[in-house]
Amino acid sequence: MSIARTIQGDVAPESLGVVNAHDHLIRTGAGEVYIDGDHLLADVDKAVEEATYFAEASLKWSEHGGTVVDMCPANSGRDMEKLLEVNKRVKNLQIIATTGFHREKVYLETRSHWVSRYTVNQIADLLIKDITEGIDRHDYSGPIVERTNIKAGCIKVATSYGMITDFEHKCMEACAIASIETGAPINTHTTFGTCGLEQAQELIKLGVPADQIAIGHIQRNADVWYLKQILETGAWLEIDGTNRIKYQPDSNRIMELRELGEMGYGKRIMLGTDSGKASYQKAYGSVTGVDYNPAVDGPRMLDEGFDPDYVKDLLMYNAQRFFTMRKDS
Repeated sequence: MSIARTIQGDVAPESLGVVNAHDHLIRTGAGEVYIDGDHLLADVDKAVEEATYFAEASLKWSEHGGTVVDMCPANSGRDMEKLLEVNKRVKNLQIIATTGFHREKVYLETRSHWVSRYTVNQIADLLIKDITEGIDRHDYSGPIVERTNIKAGCIKVATSYGMITDFEHKCMEACAIASIETGAPINTHTTFGTCGLEQAQELIKLGVPADQIAIGHIQRNADVWYLKQILETGAWLEIDGTNRIKYQPDSNRIMELRELGEMGYGKRIMLGTDSGKASYQKAYGSVTGVDYNPAVDGPRMLDEGFDPDYVKDLLMYNAQRFFTMRKDS
């Protein structure tokens, strides 16, 4: 039987409902918060409020509500107890947790980081155990590992602006091993839409099946020809960055979705919002938040003449397929 791995257990993929393929509900600290305090998302009550907006908007599309893929990876502020509490308090919500790594900058000084000290296989083993046994209660932030019973259902790979550093490539190698071993999908972070094609090519070279890879934040490079090159590898695209007007208008994302759908790639695209800062979430005062895809994008696409079946694919069915585990593990 096909399954998706959520923090409350394995479920049928079709029960995921609307899927926000890249977002953040809880982040309790670590390098990204040190760099910019706006990334701190440690308040469970606020996370419950934000997730409730998403679940309620999702119910307009699916009787199952919705699923948030929380993309906080290893040693980046994960707190499984808090994330589980959010899940238990919000009706019609499921959450998929993540292992893997962010880009090198997030880990600050990396020469002494454990990634630099361990072998690729040792790192891969830690990621595999996050998926098959349970995520470390301490988020791999210290020498003691104490596993929860909450398992990861997704692996994050990330690269820098216009380059893949040696640190990032080592992380990528470990993530590839973990993905191949467990069948967990890889959902990536590109910085300002760069290195997306290189991520896909390198992961495929490392042995990861192309349809097990989604290249994320790639809407920031609003060049449909370039996005087509990524899709031609067999990999997926994950489009997010909703209402991020300081970077580009939402019409760019809609244009990308329309043109790529017309080219026949509509079954390998999924949506997120990446509302990973307090100032991007309604619970902290923003006018938009984690619910943007079902609350705004879906109605807008219908209003702009998109095929309703394509809209449902983008909101629900594509990501339900992508976040299906490829192996029993």
